[in-house]
Amino acid sequence: MNILKSIAGGIAALTLGSVAYAEELKLAHFGSTKYPLHVQVFVPFAEEFGAATGGATTMRVYPGGELGKGPAKQYDRVLDGVADVVYALPGYTASQFKKTLLVELPGVIPEGSDFTGEVWEDIAMLDDEFQRTKLLALWTSSPGMLLMAEKKIESLDDLAGLKIRVPSKNTGLVVEAWGATAVSMPITQVYQSMETGVVDGDLVDPSVLSSFKLGEVTKHITGGMNATNSVFMLVMNRDSWDNLSDEEQAIMTNLTGADMSENGRVIMTNAADKALAAWVKAGGEVTTLS
Repeated sequence: MNILKSIAGGIAALTLGSVAYAEELKLAHFGSTKYPLHVQVFVPFAEEFGAATGGATTMRVYPGGELGKGPAKQYDRVLDGVADVVYALPGYTASQFKKTLLVELPGVIPEGSDFTGEVWEDIAMLDDEFQRTKLLALWTSSPGMLLMAEKKIESLDDLAGLKIRVPSKNTGLVVEAWGATAVSMPITQVYQSMETGVVDGDLVDPSVLSSFKLGEVTKHITGGMNATNSVFMLVMNRDSWDNLSDEEQAIMTNLTGADMSENGRVIMTNAADKALAAWVKAGGEVTTLS
């Protein structure tokens, strides 16, 4: 009889939730384990969050599309709850982020300004575009440069008739204003597309020379024009956010926001500078337009 009472008591305790289990959040991104943001942002973020909660709620990073291939579907994965947190580009789902992506257009924020800092000064203006998710971080890259597979671009006239890959609709508008044809595709498809001639080049920040190995298929680089800045975001599933305790939400807020965004910007800028310098050292030449 005592044994039966013990079993019944144990079942009741489990039913009432008095036995607690650590929960694990899933953070998904499409970069490799060597991707600068994976090493310097995502993994440390996961570790710091787990440590701050005392292990009550932890976070695991899933790189390289482990929770689903294709950067363009990252936003859907967080909406559907496949991942609790995702790293994505608003430009891949441009219709959802029309105001956010205005920063990509030359002249919206004066050239030479701190683009990421300027965005965060007025971040509340974007609240309606992040109602379906919880915005954790939002930052911009270094200005885009033309990475060309074969043709050297020495003036904008040289772009006439060429196919240039772009990461977003607004970037495409700029490229077409320059006289080229814009081809939208995720960064993971660009290497093969440049190698096989599907596109002639890519308007992108030079960090991808290393992080996505585009340096191997790039013969010429052109900069100096007032180009575009890509926007990157880290967003969280709304239900996952609501399921956190007040204390855990405070921890998450403390680890993210403007400071994480600035860190992301700095890391990507440093990665771009390092990748471009390595490409030049290996024999590449950069054309700078007047």
